[in-house]
Amino acid sequence: MDIEKMRKWLEITNQYKKTDFWTRVIEEKYPDEAIEEKMYCPKYDIYQNEYYNFILVEIPGVNREDLSLHLISNTQLKVSGIMHPILTLEKEIKRERVYGAFERIINLPEATQVQLMHIQMNNGLLQISYPRHVEPIHFT
Repeated sequence: MDIEKMRKWLEITNQYKKTDFWTRVIEEKYPDEAIEEKMYCPKYDIYQNEYYNFILVEIPGVNREDLSLHLISNTQLKVSGIMHPILTLEKEIKRERVYGAFERIINLPEATQVQLMHIQMNNGLLQISYPRHVEPIHFT
């Protein structure tokens, strides 16, 4: 393969991936170590029962003082904060976890107000609940 074709291939690949993945591989890094740096994005689940909505957000290793919750609208909750590394040693062998600032906007299944939300943290899990606005049944 001639060098010009290789450069063109590298340019197209980097444009497609929007990273310098292959450049980093060529610079003698293993593909596993050339993972694109990205912002941590917590995963969440939403559940309901007859009376409440429940949101569970994974935030392992986040301290309460590094966490911020903001009700953007009555149907959108912004969860943001900072995930700090637990160990900061000289030599890093392998890293898959992402550290630093994070932000996630959660679309709530039903409208709510801040004063109705119950929030607690438990072993890296942010638990949020609030009452459902169930329409009463009218008998005629």
